Amino acid sequence: MQLKNVLYRGLPFAVATIAAAKTINHAYEFNPVVVSGGGYITGIIAHPTEKDLLYARTDIGGTYRWSSSEDKWIPLNDFISAADENLLGTESIALDPNDPDRLYLAQGRYLSSENAALFVSSDRGETFDIYPAPFKMGANELGRNNGERLAVNPFKADELWMGTRDAGLLVSEDGARSWRNVTGFPNANANGIGIFWVIFDPRSEGTVYVGVGVPGGIYVTKDSGETWKAVPGQPLEWDEDVLVFPEEAQPQSTGPQPMKGVLAENGALYVTYADAPGPYGATYGGVYVYNTTSTEWTNITPNADNSSPPPFDNQTFPAGGFCGLSVDSKDPETLVVVSLDRDPGPALDSMYLSRDGGRSWKDVSQISTPPRSGGYWGHPIEEAAFKDGTAVPWLSFNWGPQWGGYGAPSPVRGLTKFGWWMTAVLIDPSDSDHVLHGTGATIWATDNLSSVDKNQAPDWYIQAQGIEESVALAMASPNGGNSHLLTGLGDINGYRYGDLDVPQPMFELPVFSNLNALDWAGQKPETIIRAGPCGHNYTDGCGLAAYSADGGSSWTKFATCIPGIETGTPNPGVIAIDASGKNIVWSSAMTTYWPTLQAITTRTNESGPYVTTDLGQTWVSPTGLNVQTPNISADRVQPRTFYSFSDGTWYLSRDGGLSYRAFEAKEIGLPAYSGAMPIANFNRAGEVWLALGDLGIYHTRNFGKRWSKITERGVAARHLTIGAGARRSSGPALFIVGKVASRGPLSEDGVYRSDDNGKTWVRVNDEKHQYGGMAMIQGDPRVYGRVYLGTGGRGIIYADIKTKRED
Repeated sequence: MQLKNVLYRGLPFAVATIAAAKTINHAYEFNPVVVSGGGYITGIIAHPTEKDLLYARTDIGGTYRWSSSEDKWIPLNDFISAADENLLGTESIALDPNDPDRLYLAQGRYLSSENAALFVSSDRGETFDIYPAPFKMGANELGRNNGERLAVNPFKADELWMGTRDAGLLVSEDGARSWRNVTGFPNANANGIGIFWVIFDPRSEGTVYVGVGVPGGIYVTKDSGETWKAVPGQPLEWDEDVLVFPEEAQPQSTGPQPMKGVLAENGALYVTYADAPGPYGATYGGVYVYNTTSTEWTNITPNADNSSPPPFDNQTFPAGGFCGLSVDSKDPETLVVVSLDRDPGPALDSMYLSRDGGRSWKDVSQISTPPRSGGYWGHPIEEAAFKDGTAVPWLSFNWGPQWGGYGAPSPVRGLTKFGWWMTAVLIDPSDSDHVLHGTGATIWATDNLSSVDKNQAPDWYIQAQGIEESVALAMASPNGGNSHLLTGLGDINGYRYGDLDVPQPMFELPVFSNLNALDWAGQKPETIIRAGPCGHNYTDGCGLAAYSADGGSSWTKFATCIPGIETGTPNPGVIAIDASGKNIVWSSAMTTYWPTLQAITTRTNESGPYVTTDLGQTWVSPTGLNVQTPNISADRVQPRTFYSFSDGTWYLSRDGGLSYRAFEAKEIGLPAYSGAMPIANFNRAGEVWLALGDLGIYHTRNFGKRWSKITERGVAARHLTIGAGARRSSGPALFIVGKVASRGPLSEDGVYRSDDNGKTWVRVNDEKHQYGGMAMIQGDPRVYGRVYLGTGGRGIIYADIKTKRED
């Protein structure tokens, strides 16, 4: 159900015990499997008067608050349920300049959803009152880099203004509970993306500036919205000096569009411009300043005549737009701006610093880059570390070839890109030397920006600890070896974890833009296979699948891909490896865990899952199973054994996937069902479980020749995994995502554990730890009670039984 004026308060953790005579009811603690970042930081803002009170917004992972005492960002939206998944994306943040405790969040990922809301907090996001919004939001749509669209009137504490995408300019006079339209506002829904930003003038009650995503789109009112006029003199057409490559690329708009605006304390309105809303596709842009007293505009765009070092000589494409913007609260003539979309380079996006209101600039990115980069601005990989020295090595992206992830790998070995999509930038109002900038992957920061004044590189570090906003696509937890968890993530490939609390290196080449499939050999847990799209045509093998015999340290590409899979395939399907590590099956059928975040592609192939015993030198089409199915897995103990349950039929192969014997569901004790992934015991051959949604869980101990239902009425299991059993039990623990009935109606949707093979259940997570829902879970075969929760915007969480601490 959707949220309706729900009041969330920090209640003690309580798990409802479902007839817990056998399953032990433990309290749980929840921690992220650390990537540190992993997605697009769309905004960073600070309270103007409260030291260290910073917030970061993300497109699909909600909002975070910086905690200086804990030295990390604190997630504020983890209570969002699966039913309200669309709310796990922040369109805009607003702070009350007169009350540091007041926080407003505009939440909603997609315009296609009817579910958007305003989150209102009086305690900095510890708790929220939630009010459904009468308009749509698009935190993961085009233009999410702009803003802030939401603003608090500094003269009226309960008055907020919201520049929407498709409902015009709205005002609330009761703290976001209700809204009315500013009917006289012009051009409100232009360009299909609407209003980019709203700025109150704190020096003049009733004066508000609003930026709309069209040329000439800056409007001002001086009577609280009763009347409006376009700000006079603003740039309406492109300066001919900017259009330096007219034959190669024409601007996408007739004039500059105002991306972001900042009103300095001296009345200077600084504005960045581009020809497209962003965050991708901008080719031209500029930076201007408007003197609100004299009504004069000045073009202050960084260029060859006013920036140092000068622009890269061999730039052969349009210089991109501008978006990122921040002004020093202590000095209105000190500001930073950041270019947008100069990829693929050379001459990548630059951050520029001005101390004189934009008359001259220092190119911070160039100054921060070691010599001989060839125009590919970047940080030495040694700087990709937290302030305490903990490395964040994955940001190298292995210096691999370009792939589907926008702007990710640096082509210069030893450098990680200075950034891309650097639309979130902040000069800390409490420390002018402390500057943070977000990228498409993380947050970089420095404490000595003033080094740039001496043409010296600042000391940069990663300030993203606590932020986890990746999308889980695959997880595996072997029963041996050095790694407890192998992960596949959207946009940033995959990782292996011996230590879940420390950022890890990315899997080596081939690097996948998404890692969609993982598996390990049950009797050789160091043997791993993975698959995903790569966007690069490797000449020495299939770049969409790889094999490792050493736990993921080194990888060998499959010699060839299966028929129907090629370089441009967006999702290569699923792969499975038998217990011996010798037989591999590959099906092109795709499992879509996050339909709202992934494009769905269908393919037809008349063969069943192909099998190879020589790492793809040859592929064989099996007999007995003639469809590509996503529901295929291997027995973890007995070699050459594979299972599938598809379209109401159970399939069993005992010859390495060359042939399958088919069993109709009703003949072996299974109900008619579309299909499910077989979950094989890691300790016993032939033991398998199936999660069949509202029909419950079915179990076999003889390779599927006879099944029995092990759950009582009322157990609904959308996803199933197994993990290490309790010490008193030889069987594994079962975990599900779904519902469990007690006496009365169905229980809350959540993650549940059973220690007695499905007879009794207890809830693992609670209402405070829902993460917008989990579409995949993975038990740990070596740690009792541990389950990994794969989310669609908050990365991967590991849930562990709380241990009693000694006094």
